[in-house]
Amino acid sequence: MLLERETELALAAACLRRAAAGHGSLLLVEGPLGAGRSSFLEALPQQASGERITVLRAQASRSERWLAFGVVDQLLESAACVAATAGSGKARRACDDAHRGPVGDRVPLSAVLDGVPGDGAVLVLVDDLQWCDTESLAELSKGLAGRHGRRVVSALSLPSGVVPAAGSALGALVGAADRRIRLGALGPEGVRRSVEAALGGAEAEFVAAVRTRSAGNPLLLRSLLDEAYSRGLRPRAQDAEVVRTLRSEILCQYLSAFLRSQPGPVRRTVHALCVLGGDADQRVAALLADLDAAGYAEAVGTLHRWGLGRPGDEEHGTLLWDALADGVPADELTVMRNRAAVLLHRTGHSVEAAAGQLMSVHTLRAPGAVRILRAAADRALARGAPRDAARYLRQALLDGSCTGLLRARVLTDLAVAERQFATVAALRHVVEALPLFDSALDRAAAAVQLGPLLYQPSESGIAALTGDLAAQLRTRGGDDAAAAELALRLEARHYALGAQDPAVLPAALRRLDELGPRPPAGTVGERELLAALIHVAFVTNNASAERVADLGAPLMALEPPDPRHAHTPLPLAVNALAAAEHTAETVRWLDAVGRRVGHRDTDAETAVLRAERAMVALSHGRIAEARRAVVPTGTAEEAQARASALCTAVQAIVTLHSDEPELAERLLTGNLSHHQDQYHAALLHMTRGLLAARRRHDLIALHHFRTAGERLERVGWSNPAVLPWSSRAALMHHRLGEQDRALAAARLEVEQARTWGAPSVEGRALVALGRVTPGRRGTELLAEAVSVLERSTNAHELCRALYAYGSREGVDGRRAADALERARELSVVSGADRVTRQIREQIGRRPAVPEQRLELTPSEARVARLAAAGLHNADIARELQVSRRMIERYLTNAYRKLDISGRHALPPDIGAE
Repeated sequence: MLLERETELALAAACLRRAAAGHGSLLLVEGPLGAGRSSFLEALPQQASGERITVLRAQASRSERWLAFGVVDQLLESAACVAATAGSGKARRACDDAHRGPVGDRVPLSAVLDGVPGDGAVLVLVDDLQWCDTESLAELSKGLAGRHGRRVVSALSLPSGVVPAAGSALGALVGAADRRIRLGALGPEGVRRSVEAALGGAEAEFVAAVRTRSAGNPLLLRSLLDEAYSRGLRPRAQDAEVVRTLRSEILCQYLSAFLRSQPGPVRRTVHALCVLGGDADQRVAALLADLDAAGYAEAVGTLHRWGLGRPGDEEHGTLLWDALADGVPADELTVMRNRAAVLLHRTGHSVEAAAGQLMSVHTLRAPGAVRILRAAADRALARGAPRDAARYLRQALLDGSCTGLLRARVLTDLAVAERQFATVAALRHVVEALPLFDSALDRAAAAVQLGPLLYQPSESGIAALTGDLAAQLRTRGGDDAAAAELALRLEARHYALGAQDPAVLPAALRRLDELGPRPPAGTVGERELLAALIHVAFVTNNASAERVADLGAPLMALEPPDPRHAHTPLPLAVNALAAAEHTAETVRWLDAVGRRVGHRDTDAETAVLRAERAMVALSHGRIAEARRAVVPTGTAEEAQARASALCTAVQAIVTLHSDEPELAERLLTGNLSHHQDQYHAALLHMTRGLLAARRRHDLIALHHFRTAGERLERVGWSNPAVLPWSSRAALMHHRLGEQDRALAAARLEVEQARTWGAPSVEGRALVALGRVTPGRRGTELLAEAVSVLERSTNAHELCRALYAYGSREGVDGRRAADALERARELSVVSGADRVTRQIREQIGRRPAVPEQRLELTPSEARVARLAAAGLHNADIARELQVSRRMIERYLTNAYRKLDISGRHALPPDIGAE
């Protein structure tokens, strides 16, 4: 079935009718590769409807191009068969004479044609005229050129764009044609009918995909539909995507055979374009094809004449070049890709484009392949694509020359890329690289690439390794600044990774004392060491919040805001500063880091930044904001799968603050760190204790809280800012009626909290002590907790203290109502939905209180007096040494209690004694 060829076939039919009346024609059938020229010739005999026609056929081929009179002999044999069938002795003798006589005595083809029996037209079909031998071309030119008074119609097929040499027999024959039929691609309707004929009724999306893949080329279309049929595809929209990737083995074999018939330059050009793609640099493509500029241009011209565009050019069908590429022999493809990588790199193209060639081979043979792949990995890391960098470097390791020191460096590079998304693999590759280095300095430079926050020291032994390397560097002595810097960085990792080792903690604390009141922080190594030591001092409660703030200030001032700080101990200092409630500089620094992260594919760096932001948000009591930062919108299992142990711990802490212990437990148990990490294990016990307490399983809850405390005491961590287990245990003792134990546990946490000195931690501990202390003293402790938390930036803890105070039996009705209303407002601001519901329920249970003028607290009165005197909020904050945020809160409360709209309405004598 020939679709969309009706006009061309009608022209041929008209020529046959005219030929029967003695008016011959010479038709030239043209078209690109796969346009169906041969099929068109085969359909011509059926166009002479109701008329007698004699058909003579010949097929030229490249393999027989050197066979003299080969094509003519095919026509003579065809004529002899016709004569034998018709019993024409004249025609048979003419054919015999043509075969027997010497070349110079051959009977002209025209005489043979004239001797064909019958009174109808003679149709001479010659396919692939471009491969016709010279002698046959000359004979055809003489025998077919004369048309007038002849009954002969000659139809010769020739690829589009073939330009015969001037004065050649082919040129003479082509010039003699009086009709040219050009076969093009099928349109949308022709493609649709082809699909329906092969596969049945088709949906539009499927037809569109077939047309795009084949570009309507009949050969490609038929191959594609045959492949779709063999795979059982149906012409539905859901199978359209499959069609866009289909390949045909039969088409591949056909095109391979076609290419083998082409001259070497054309074949090599096709292979070069298959390797380089459609946007290939012509200079590189010519070099890869071993051609000069003129030779390459000639080869490309040949491809265009055959109807071959550039790879990826949908105008010619994506299937065509895919099939051509599949036909390139594997060994030849490997050689060409290696050469292409070198050529692209040498001619100044993107190093990743060069590396892309090397990524497609099983054997690296290009000189400098490892160098190209390492450079591409550097480029990928610079654009924030560590997975691409890792792929380049894994390929580099396959090079046979990648041994010894070179291999060690590639392994280290690979670890730097993998630490973003595959920390276990990164660790393994660093450990594999270390023995390959010749010097301790090189081993140290490799080891500092490991991010101490993303590994479990008890599993990997990294703490001991970093400590040993640091000791080796210190023994070098001298003025080697590089060695000294690396020693500091390794020492920092040693203390960060050993922070849960009771044998390491004393040395870390002594080291901090040795640094003096103002430790140096001018170099990367000094800052990393200081960050690790701040962490140790914080968790062991050996430095106050103010001291930690003083130590951490130079870090935020001097450390460049780089996302790569995630692979250093610096996030530990960020966490300590958040716990100390000194976050103004930290917030600005983290914002700068966030701007540099952007949309980079840096999982570990992004996760650590989110964890840091969450801890800062928690220090301000912004529960909802912290949750958005670290808890993904998917399931807990999805969240855990994407998180390191560090980030899982932060996720759990945040979910505990948002009263979601079930989610916290799922996150923690999904990460195996709790089997070795004492803090992780303590956090899990804390979570299970909260779950048990919620279910009123008080003994079980108490067991979990005390186990959490034992875990932390085992490693020397005693700061309640890390985990307030003792206050939780106190509440369970209180429920169980164990008053003395409840008071002892609560007082222990108050004592530890005051040692630390952060208002939010002290206020939280006082709330617990107030709740377990009976009578008026308990109420006074809750009021004290509120007063302490008024100095804090933590709105959530203040909310909880106000709620505890407002819910306390014996508190004056107006004071209780005011406390609960403030607690409700703060709970909404902090995003603590569960607490908000509890407060609203408590408010609903309390009796209504008559309206009366509310008393200002001493702090509110003092701030209001200064504001009435004309001081700005910043001035008041400096004078009272509290945050501007706290001043704004005091003023808001004063306006509400005084029932005024703002500062301008403050009475001048406000707060006067």
